[in-house]
Amino acid sequence: MGTPSLPQNDKHKKCRNKQLQKYRNRYRFNYNIIPTLGFSDSVPKTEYPRFKWIWILIEIGVQLLRNSLASSARTAHKFGKFFLPIWFRIKYYTRLILNTIATKDPTSFFYIAAANIQKYVPMGQGATLKDYDALFATIKNPDPNHEFLTDENFVRMRIAGWNPTLITSIQSLPSKVDFSNSQFTSLGAFADDSLQNALKEKRIFIVDYKDLENIQAGDQPNGQKFSYAPIALFALDKTRETLYPIAIQCGQERKKFATITPNSGKWTWNIAKTIVNSADGNYHELIAHLGKTHLFTEPFVVATYRQLAKRHPIHRLLVPHFQGTIFINYLAKTKLIAPGGGVDFLLAGEILSETVAAIEVVGKESFNDSMFPKSFALKGVEKDVLKEYPYRDDGLLNWKAIHKWVEDYTNIYYESNKDIQQDQELQLWADEVCSESGGRIKDFGEDGKGKLSTKKYLVDALTNVIFTASCSHASVNFPQRGLMMSTPQAPLATYKEFPVKGKEYTEEDLVAALPPLDMASLQLSLGYTLGGVYYTKLGKYRCGFSDGRVKPFLYDFQKELRENEKIIQERNKQREKPYTYMMPSKIPQSINI
Repeated sequence: MGTPSLPQNDKHKKCRNKQLQKYRNRYRFNYNIIPTLGFSDSVPKTEYPRFKWIWILIEIGVQLLRNSLASSARTAHKFGKFFLPIWFRIKYYTRLILNTIATKDPTSFFYIAAANIQKYVPMGQGATLKDYDALFATIKNPDPNHEFLTDENFVRMRIAGWNPTLITSIQSLPSKVDFSNSQFTSLGAFADDSLQNALKEKRIFIVDYKDLENIQAGDQPNGQKFSYAPIALFALDKTRETLYPIAIQCGQERKKFATITPNSGKWTWNIAKTIVNSADGNYHELIAHLGKTHLFTEPFVVATYRQLAKRHPIHRLLVPHFQGTIFINYLAKTKLIAPGGGVDFLLAGEILSETVAAIEVVGKESFNDSMFPKSFALKGVEKDVLKEYPYRDDGLLNWKAIHKWVEDYTNIYYESNKDIQQDQELQLWADEVCSESGGRIKDFGEDGKGKLSTKKYLVDALTNVIFTASCSHASVNFPQRGLMMSTPQAPLATYKEFPVKGKEYTEEDLVAALPPLDMASLQLSLGYTLGGVYYTKLGKYRCGFSDGRVKPFLYDFQKELRENEKIIQERNKQREKPYTYMMPSKIPQSINI
C-alpha cells in the first residue's frame, strides 16, 4: 500500500495523477437522481458489499419470516416457534444465496424473503393495541407495556429517542403558538410558577416540525393518510430536574389547530402525543436519518475518490468511514424512497413532496453549524440549560475522541498551515465538496466557500465528516429496531383526522387512527432490518495503516473509545432508561445500512 504522502512531496506525481484520473472517470456527480443534490452517477464494483454484510441480511430475513409464520393464525404456534427454523435454514438459505449469485444483485435475497413474509401478514385495521402486539411472536416487542402513552416516555423520545435532534430552548413564544400563562399554571408541576419566569430562566423548550408543513398527504397503499406539522412545548420545573410536556398544537396555524394540554382529556392528550410521535417518525426517516446523514455524507465520498489520491493521508483516513455508503444510498434512492417503495407505503406524505422536504433541509444545512458541539449551542440546550440529555452528553464524548484522533493523525503529515495551503489535492477536494459542479455542500470551509487554510479547521471538518458517518448515523439508524418497530409508539402515518373540536376521544379512536396491520408488519420488518445490521466498528480499521507513526495514536483512540463505553455504562445505571445508541461498541465505522 505504501507510505502516505502529500502531493507536493511525492516523487511519482505522474503516476499519482494517472490514478486520480481513473477514479474521476469512475466516480462522477449526478444531479438528476435526486434533483439539485450531488450523488454518485453509478455504483462502482468496489462499492458493492462483502459477503459478511449480505449474510447478516440473510439471517435477518429468515428471522423475520420465522416471526411472521409464528404470529400467523394459519401456522401452529409451537410449530412456528420450534420446528420451522430447521427447514428455514435449508430451503431459504439455499434459495436466497443461489438467487443472489444468479442475478448478481446483492439485495435480491431480501426481496424474496419479503415476498414470503407478506404471505403471512395479517390484513385490516387492528381492533385493539393487543392486535399490534400480536405481530411480535419470536421478535421482542420494544414497547410491550404501551409506555408510549406516558408523558415520561414522550419526553424521553425528545432527548434519547429515535430523533433527539430538535429540542430547542426559547425565551419567547413564537406568535404562531397559542399558549397562555393560565394554561401553564393549571398544570400541577407549575401551579406556583409563571410562564414569563420560565421563559426568562430558559426553562421552556420547543420541538417544531415546520419542515413537514408542505408535505402533501399520501394515499399509498391503503387509502387516505394524514400528514401533520405539529409544535410541542416542554418545560422544566423550578428545580430544573424534570422536563414535562405542557402543550401541543397539531399544526402550524394557531387559528386552525387548538392548543391541547394534559388537562384536555386523557385520550385527546394521548392522541395529540401520538400525532407528534408520528411527525417525529416522518422527520426522522426523511430528514434526521436520510437527509442529514446518508445524503449529507455521499458528496464527501465522491469528492474524496475524485480529488485525493490513494496515497494521500486524508484519503486513507476517510475511506474506511465511507465503506458501503454509495451502495446503500443507491438502494435507498431506487427502492425505499421510490414510488411504491417502503417509504411511500409507510410515511404520511406523498413520495414526491417527502423527497422535496428532505432536499430542502439538506440543501440549506450549514456544514459549519452542523458540527455536533456547536449544534447544541445554537439550539440553546447546553448542559447548564438542559441537564438531562443523553444524546448530547454521550455524543460529545465520542466527538472529543474522534477530534483528538484526527488531530493526532493530521499532525503527522501537516507540520504547519502552509503545508495545507500547498496541498493541491486537498484544496481541489475542499473546492469540489461545496462547488455547484461538485457536492454542493453549503457553508463548507473557513469562509463558507471552500477555503481551507488552517490545521484547526481541517481537523474540525474531518471530525464532522467522520462523526456524521459513524456516530450521528448510528444514533438515528439503530433506534429503528430498538424503538420504532412498534407502530403504536411510532406510527409513521395516521389514518384519521384529528383533532375535532368538541369530541371526547377514547382508546378506540387512537387505535382507529393507527396504520393497518399489514403496514404495521412492514414497519416491523423494515425497522428490524435497518436497525439490525452492525457491520464494522468505530475505531477498527480493517486494513490498518502502513505508516508506523500512526499506530500509537490509533491505540490511544481505541483506548479512549473503550473508556467512553465504560462512562456511558455508568451513566446508564443512573438513568431511568439506558441510552445505548452512542456506545462506541454499537457504532459502525460508516453508513453501510
